[in-house]
Amino acid sequence: MAPKKHRTKQPRPDGIVPPSKAMLSLRAAAVLLLAAATSPLSQLTLAPVYGSIPASINHATMITVSILTGIFLRFFYKTNSPHSVGRLVAIWMSCMPVVQNAISRYSGELGIVRGPIINGLITCHSILIPSAYVLAELWEKLSARTFLDRPFGYLAGAVMITVSFRMLETFLSTAALPSLRPTIPSLDPISMQLIVSVAYSLLYPTYIALLSIAALAAYHNPHLSPSTINTHLRAHNWTLLDRAWSNTGYISVLESSTNQYRLLRADHSLLGGEWLLTPSRKLQGWQVPESIYAVFSILESVRLIDLSPAPPIPDRSASALVIGLGIGTAPSALITHGIHTTIVELDPVVHAFATKYFALPPNHTAILQDAVSWVHHTSSSQPDHRKKYDYIIHDVFTGGAEPLPLFTTSFLTSLRSLLTPNGVIALNYAGDLALPLSRLVLHTISKTFSHQCKLYRDSPLESKSHLNANDTEEDFLNMVVFCRNSPGEIKFRKPVKGDFVGSRTREAYMLPKKELEIEFPMWEEGKGVLEEGEVGMWEGQQQESAMRHWGIMRKVLPGVVWELW
Repeated sequence: MAPKKHRTKQPRPDGIVPPSKAMLSLRAAAVLLLAAATSPLSQLTLAPVYGSIPASINHATMITVSILTGIFLRFFYKTNSPHSVGRLVAIWMSCMPVVQNAISRYSGELGIVRGPIINGLITCHSILIPSAYVLAELWEKLSARTFLDRPFGYLAGAVMITVSFRMLETFLSTAALPSLRPTIPSLDPISMQLIVSVAYSLLYPTYIALLSIAALAAYHNPHLSPSTINTHLRAHNWTLLDRAWSNTGYISVLESSTNQYRLLRADHSLLGGEWLLTPSRKLQGWQVPESIYAVFSILESVRLIDLSPAPPIPDRSASALVIGLGIGTAPSALITHGIHTTIVELDPVVHAFATKYFALPPNHTAILQDAVSWVHHTSSSQPDHRKKYDYIIHDVFTGGAEPLPLFTTSFLTSLRSLLTPNGVIALNYAGDLALPLSRLVLHTISKTFSHQCKLYRDSPLESKSHLNANDTEEDFLNMVVFCRNSPGEIKFRKPVKGDFVGSRTREAYMLPKKELEIEFPMWEEGKGVLEEGEVGMWEGQQQESAMRHWGIMRKVLPGVVWELW
């Protein structure tokens, strides 16, 4: 019997050796990773222009649609060139930061609804669809032909690719990227988009993409260089003093040369600002920089609450807890009065900028972590070892909407346990009293503090020219709720000159005015409260609130300032 001949694998007629399954698997994993990174990077770069909440509306659904679209495009249309789609993705991705910047300049004309949709479709989903096409192509090469010929074989591949993508995208957006940014501060989303572009170009080599990355990054992307941004901003009498990407998004300090004031920006929102102490203002009798927002001065009135017959607490013996920092207007005043102050702030960049650009005094205790976990942990410690505070200021607002976990009955109950028996708290809440969510949050505050509260707005009611979805007048306002831990009336002592620490704004606005008081509580005793597990139920109203806040911010600052970040 003749021995069997050993068959050697013949090369393809074009001389190209097909890649092994191991190489195809690595390529598929790389494409999946790069495509998954595109989604959160797009969201991060949209947030300064539209806000994180409006930018994220329907984003998760559209991701799934885009991935499935790319997969089934491959099923119905197969290109003859295996690498052509990958090269197109590499070229288009290299242009992405510049294209996104160009579209963002029309954010005012497009508006808060169309703007994020159009920008997301062009700069994110236009990458995801062809990337999914490439993944489906690689899936075909890795799968047995008999499996693909079965009725549900291709559908199984589509499900596997989609589920893998969503899991990886969620991991990158919620864990990997947030932990990476503080570790490498220079690695901002624009730089990471360029890294993704380079990686695509290496997977699917094309000199056009590599040249595009170098040329467009150097000459047409103002976000890469603060000096380039300032060239554009100075034409509008604004200057970018500093900026950084942090765990809460894009944080920057801006200054207006026309009106001589300085602002702290977080994405498409303002954390606070102050009028600068210029030589001309000193001649007018100014002694300190003045806050541009009256609400921060009103919060300081927590010191003025009269708790008689209990004796007043000397400032040097008092302690204060501040949840949420902003530029530090209220905590700076507390520290100046000699009160031992603890500040809980999630974002370390906010704390650094408040110290560097808004003169936050260094003699305080800074706790840079999530307030929810810190308050729950601190309140659960043994009562004998639990730190108690005479004053608490609760001042949190982010993304154009209230962070609801910090207004649940669970959190507020834990926060109340940190007050001394005669302690008092001031809570800043921004919202529309016509909305059920605002009414629910305020009722939760009132009920948690045994209805021992008073509510004030920071400015008079203005006439409104438009109605909301419930055909009622919109009235988006800042409110301050004062509550006490012990039974009794909320009343304020008359401030003295020393309470104002040289500030005209405090002298004019710090003491809450009777005409700005809102009836409180407004609702029946049996009305529900905001529970920890119910936060997700109010996502729609938070989105509506964030979209309306976007319109307000566009009236506060010109669009070009928001668009040039």
